[in-house]
Order: sequence, then structure tokens, then C-alpha cells
Amino acid sequence: MPDSTDAPHQHDRLLAIIEGKRDALIALTQARVRIPSVNPPGDHSMECGRLVADHMQAAGFGIETIRAKGALADSDRYPRINVIARREGTGPGPCVHFNSHYDVVPVGEGWTEDPFGGMLKNCRIYGRGTCDMKGGLAASMIAAEALAEFGGWPGALEVSGVADEETGGFGGAAWLAENGFFSEARQDHVIIPEPFNPDRICIGHRGVWWG
Repeated sequence: MPDSTDAPHQHDRLLAIIEGKRDALIALTQARVRIPSVNPPGDHSMECGRLVADHMQAAGFGIETIRAKGALADSDRYPRINVIARREGTGPGPCVHFNSHYDVVPVGEGWTEDPFGGMLKNCRIYGRGTCDMKGGLAASMIAAEALAEFGGWPGALEVSGVADEETGGFGGAAWLAENGFFSEARQDHVIIPEPFNPDRICIGHRGVWWG
């Protein structure tokens, strides 16, 4: 853990590490948008998971690739593939987990740009999932990678990319929780960069109602 007495310098150093990854953040987001992981039916979760796994493994994280076998909608044609990347800290400490999904809703009407093009124009990336939530996944990966390089977190860092959120999460987060991959014993804090307006942070969860 960096010396807390040198906090201003350490803060600047962390920001410099993050700024140095700006191009990587853009490229990661574009690469994800260009995978048409529409759900239903649940296309391309294997390719989405592989992008997470390859990048985080290169950053020194251990990788678990997990198919939600037996989950609702999981099939050999449309397997629900989830990835958890984990890097142990420098000592005992809480685990911080970043969770994002990589499936998107169908395209719909009214697009003026290719919804799977990932075009960068006027400092914005255009495409289905840039906001909900492939951009959040890319930001999580860069954040975890930057913290690992910085050495500023004593406990474990985890990043998960999960399938199936847009149709209930049964083959994604719910399946992982039911099978012990998400648990109170394993993660201490969870950050979910689901879009909620740029100036708002929701602490906790608003709940769910099924009808």
C-alpha cells in the first residue's frame, strides 16, 4: 500500500496511470460494441467473455470462464458464458468486485449511425451498448488494471463480465450467485457501473418486482 503521508503525489500518479489508458478504454469499448451480443436470443457471449479474459489476463489477473449450464435459456447454440478476473492484493484486505453485463437489447428503430459500428465522433462513441453497459465494463477493466499497477489496494480486485442481464440474469449474475461465485464470503464491496445518469450514484439496490 502506498504511503498515505504522500497522498497528493499518489493521487496524481494514479490519475496519470488512468489518463495513460484513455486510448485503451476507447478501444475496449469499441471492440465490445462491435460484437452484436443481442439478447434475446443471447448471441456472442463467448466472444464477449473472451475479450474480458484476454485483456485482464494480460494485466496479470487470473481468469475463470464459467458457462451457466442448466440455466434458463442456456443452450449449446446460445451458451451463457461468464468471466471472472481476479488479482490478489499485497496482503489481507477486502475484495472489491466490479460487475457488468455484456448482452444488449435488440437494436430498434431510428439509428443514424451503425448500431454495431462503435464510431467515435465528437468525443462520443456511438452504438448499442455503449452506455448499457459495455462502456461501464471497459471502464471497470481499466479501473482494476490501473489500481493493480498503482499498487493501491491491499485486498483482491475482481472484474466480472456476465451474460443474460437483459432477460433476467438467470444465466449470468443469478447463476453465479446460486453457485457460490458471488457470495458474502468472497466479495466485500461490489461496484456496478450500470447507467444511472452521469451525476448520480446509487448506494445499494432499488430492488426488483416481477410481474
